[in-house]
Amino acid sequence: MGQNKDDFKRGTAELLVLHLLLDRDLYGYQITQAFEEKTNSEYTMLEGSLYPILYKLEDAGFISSYSVKAGVRRTRKYYRIEDAGRAHYETILRDYLSVTNSILKILGRTEIDEN
Repeated sequence: MGQNKDDFKRGTAELLVLHLLLDRDLYGYQITQAFEEKTNSEYTMLEGSLYPILYKLEDAGFISSYSVKAGVRRTRKYYRIEDAGRAHYETILRDYLSVTNSILKILGRTEIDEN
């Protein structure tokens, strides 16, 4: 079951990253921390898994990035959602909710119950 759960997580990661960027610009570590904080550490996003998603979203024009000096020798790369990213987010959210609702109907459930 663990492998299937991991596959499902990977499929939703793009949606969740875009969702986190709706409220404010974030740098990579903040995004990974938000995953942990919002899920009580049940859904972790390692930086090694996050950056390919960020690069893919940036290449598609859904997000952009900029650097901010953080200390004497360090800079942080922040990510910002673009208008195209907001539209893409709405599309994949609608698709996710449609699939989830269809699965719940097949299972004969009206809400998600992990038991």
